[in-house]
Order: sequence, then structure tokens, then C-alpha cells
Amino acid sequence: MSEASAEATPGRSPLGPLSLLASRGAIYTAGIVLSRFLSFLLVPLYTRLLTPEDYGVLELVDTADNVVVVIFSAAITDSFLRFFNDARSEAERARTTATAALSLVVVGCLIGVGGWALAPSLAGPVLRDPSRALLLRWTFAAVGFQSLIEIPLAVYRGEDRPYTYVAAVVGRYAFGLVLNVVFLVVFHLGVRGIVLSSLCSSALVATLTVGALLRRTGLHFDRALLRRVLRFGWPLIPGAVAMLGLQHSRSYVLAHYTTLSEVGLWSLGARFGMMVSLALGQPLRSAWSAQMYKVWDGEPERRSYRRIGTLFVGVFMFAALGLSAFSPLAIRVMADASYQRAALVVPAVAFAFAMREIADYFRNGLFVARATGAIAGVEPAAAVVDLCLGIVLVERFGLYGAIVTTPVVFFLYLLAMHGAVRRALPVRYEYGRMIALSALALAGALLAVLAPGHSLAGGLLRAGAIVLAYPVLAALLIFREPDERAFLARLRRRVWRW
Repeated sequence: MSEASAEATPGRSPLGPLSLLASRGAIYTAGIVLSRFLSFLLVPLYTRLLTPEDYGVLELVDTADNVVVVIFSAAITDSFLRFFNDARSEAERARTTATAALSLVVVGCLIGVGGWALAPSLAGPVLRDPSRALLLRWTFAAVGFQSLIEIPLAVYRGEDRPYTYVAAVVGRYAFGLVLNVVFLVVFHLGVRGIVLSSLCSSALVATLTVGALLRRTGLHFDRALLRRVLRFGWPLIPGAVAMLGLQHSRSYVLAHYTTLSEVGLWSLGARFGMMVSLALGQPLRSAWSAQMYKVWDGEPERRSYRRIGTLFVGVFMFAALGLSAFSPLAIRVMADASYQRAALVVPAVAFAFAMREIADYFRNGLFVARATGAIAGVEPAAAVVDLCLGIVLVERFGLYGAIVTTPVVFFLYLLAMHGAVRRALPVRYEYGRMIALSALALAGALLAVLAPGHSLAGGLLRAGAIVLAYPVLAALLIFREPDERAFLARLRRRVWRW
């Protein structure tokens, strides 16, 4: 059946899977946005109790944390959901879950013990001060628990339990934020307090969620299954490390060529810009990774699959536009004068991470096609380009060099990932509409940056008008198919009832 005839066939609208993805994505998004909102409520506290240099140290600690998690656990955690989805019975799913969880228990213990021993020798090159070894020791201990948490979270997604997933994520953030306030305000621990709170919250949530999961599945360990998981997942490790390089290596380059204060400014601005991924990309990925196999397997014409790609472009570009318009105003209000240059970082990082999330949609197609080997080539190559270009521009232009490098490299990464998936998965994407949505968002962001408004009230009104114009123009000019019109009409009626 052709795509044209599929459009005309009753009951075969591609908006059925889209509606399911939207409903699940909305639940994940609400939970993640709530947790991020709670953390941003404390930004004024952090910027007054921590200096830009302290922010720089935290960024370096966070980078070390993520690198260790990826190297030692990504092969299991990133491929787990593929095998969980392929299991043909509840017993097989239980065995898969228990094998992954117990494997990560062992890995976590090794990371904690090894990191504790190596921290004194690593503190100098990683944190630029050997006296910060205790920060690394607590970080390595936290890593062991953080990797464990990913298994129950993946199970919640695979079993289509978004509310349980959100409760676990929000609970972890809320507990960590309470500890941050206690350690910062009451005990005046500074950076040490934030790292210690991460350790405590990760340990508590991992113990509760993994303990409950293993009580349900029983203690099973299948070495043959673990070998298959690792064989499927090993190509993901170079790519995952490379993605961390794309996201965080800028901090180490800035630390080498500038100062920790510049790293702190970059960290605060990037924290706002990365909300495209943290508050929107992460929940949508959680929803989509649990639905994409069913969408692909259940749609011979693949029309729903490519339509969801267009939706992703529109949603992420809209998010980048909103952050570009409002985040500089938020930094003006929430941080003191020493942090104001961080506002320059936000638009570049926001659009860079919007492109990263769109590339991730293409990357997920490689999981559907069982062609993950391509990831091991594309992502490391992008990281090398990023490092080389970043060194050249940061050495010469400092923070401004980092601002230019980030969107350029992520655009190249997007093109490369699209090229890889086109060879593995037969999908005709809606390129014209994708480009139109992107151009509309970029034009709005450019207008917001060039005309920010002198007063806070004027800036808010101008930013709000620019951001609200995007969905209106997209609905009028781009989403014009009959089923899309019907979907938007239903959405308007539902919003009006709310």
C-alpha cells in the first residue's frame, strides 16, 4: 500500500501513535520539568553562596561523574531496554532485569573502591587541585549508585508506567535539593555539600528502587544473556563517551586556556541552555524509546515514524526559542552581576542541544534497524572535531570561542547521524517541513537576542510575543494536513476545557 492510500484509509491516521507518544511524553515531561524547576528555584541561593570559580569546580566534578558512568555502565544500561522489549515472557523479562541489575551492582562496587584509591592521584589533573581528592572520592561512590538507578527507570518505561518513573525521578531530585540546602546553609560545606548530597540521594533511591525490583524478579544471573547484552552495547561506549565530550569537554578546554570563573559562567549559561535536553529531551526520549519499536513494527508504511520526526523538530526548536528568549532575563533576575555574561551562552547551547535531540531521533533509528555499530564511528568523530575546533577558538577567543563552537559542531553531528540512519533505515523524512520549523525558530531567536528590551517588563512582553508567535505560525503555515488540523482542533478544545 502506498503512503497516499494509507492517508486515505480510515483508522490508519499516523496521529494515533503520535497521540500516544504525546500523552506519555506529557507525563514524563511534567515530572522532569517539576524536578528541574525545583533545582532552578535554588539558583539564587547557589549564585550567592558559590562563586563562579565554585561553579567551575562543580562543572568539572559533574563531567568526571558522567564520564565514569558511561565508560563502566553504558554497555548495559543503554542496551537493556532493547532486550527487555524482545523478551517473550514475564520470566524472561525478570531474568533480563535481574541479570542487568546484579551486573551493575558488581560494577558499582568496583567503581567505588577503585575510585576511592585513585582519587588522590586524579584530583590534580581533573580538578586542578590535589586537595580536592575528597570530592572525587564522593563522586566515584555516587557513580556506583547512579548507574544502578537506570535499570528500574528503564523497566518503568518498558512497562509503560510513566507515573512510577516520574515519582522516582522527582523524589530523587527533591531529596537531593533538600540536602543541598542543609549542607550549604546550615553546615556551610560549599561545593563539598552539593557533591555529598548527590551521593546521599543516589544511594537512597538506588537502594529502594533496585531492592524493590529484585524482590519482584528474584535473583537471576544469566551469563549468556549478559554476553549478548555487552556484544550489542559495546559500540555504544565510544559514542556515549564522545557525546559527553560534545557536552562537557568545553569545560576542560576553558579551564586549561582561561580561568575557573570562565568555566563557572559557561556552566551557568549551559545549565539553562541544556534544559532543552534535561527538561524536554530526556522525557521525550523516555517515551519514544519505549514506543518506537511498536510504531515501526506496526506500521508497514512507516508514516507515523517519520511524522513523529517532524514533530520532534518542531518541539525542540520551539524549546530552544523559548530558552533563548527568556533565560537571559532569568539570569538577570536570579544571579548577581558577576554571572551576567552567562546569558550569552544560553542561545548557542539551547539550539545546539535542540539539534542534539533531533540527531538522537535519527540515532534511535539505528537501534530499530539493529545497526548500532554506526554509532561507534559517528560520535567519536564528532567529538574529535569538537575538541580540535574548541581548542582553536577557545585559545584565541576564550568564552566567545566556546559559544561559537558548540552549535557548529552539533549541526555537523546532526548531519552525520542523519547520513548514518539513512543507510540503515528506509524512511523518507519530511525535510521541507523540518527546515521550515527550524528556520522559524531561528528567526524568532535572532529577533529576541537583537531586541531584548531595556526594562524587565518590556523584555518579558517582547519575549512572550515572539515565543507565542511560533506555534501560531507553525499551525497556520506548516501543519496543514487534514488529520493534523483535526488533532490541533481536539488539542485546542482540551486546553480550553482545562
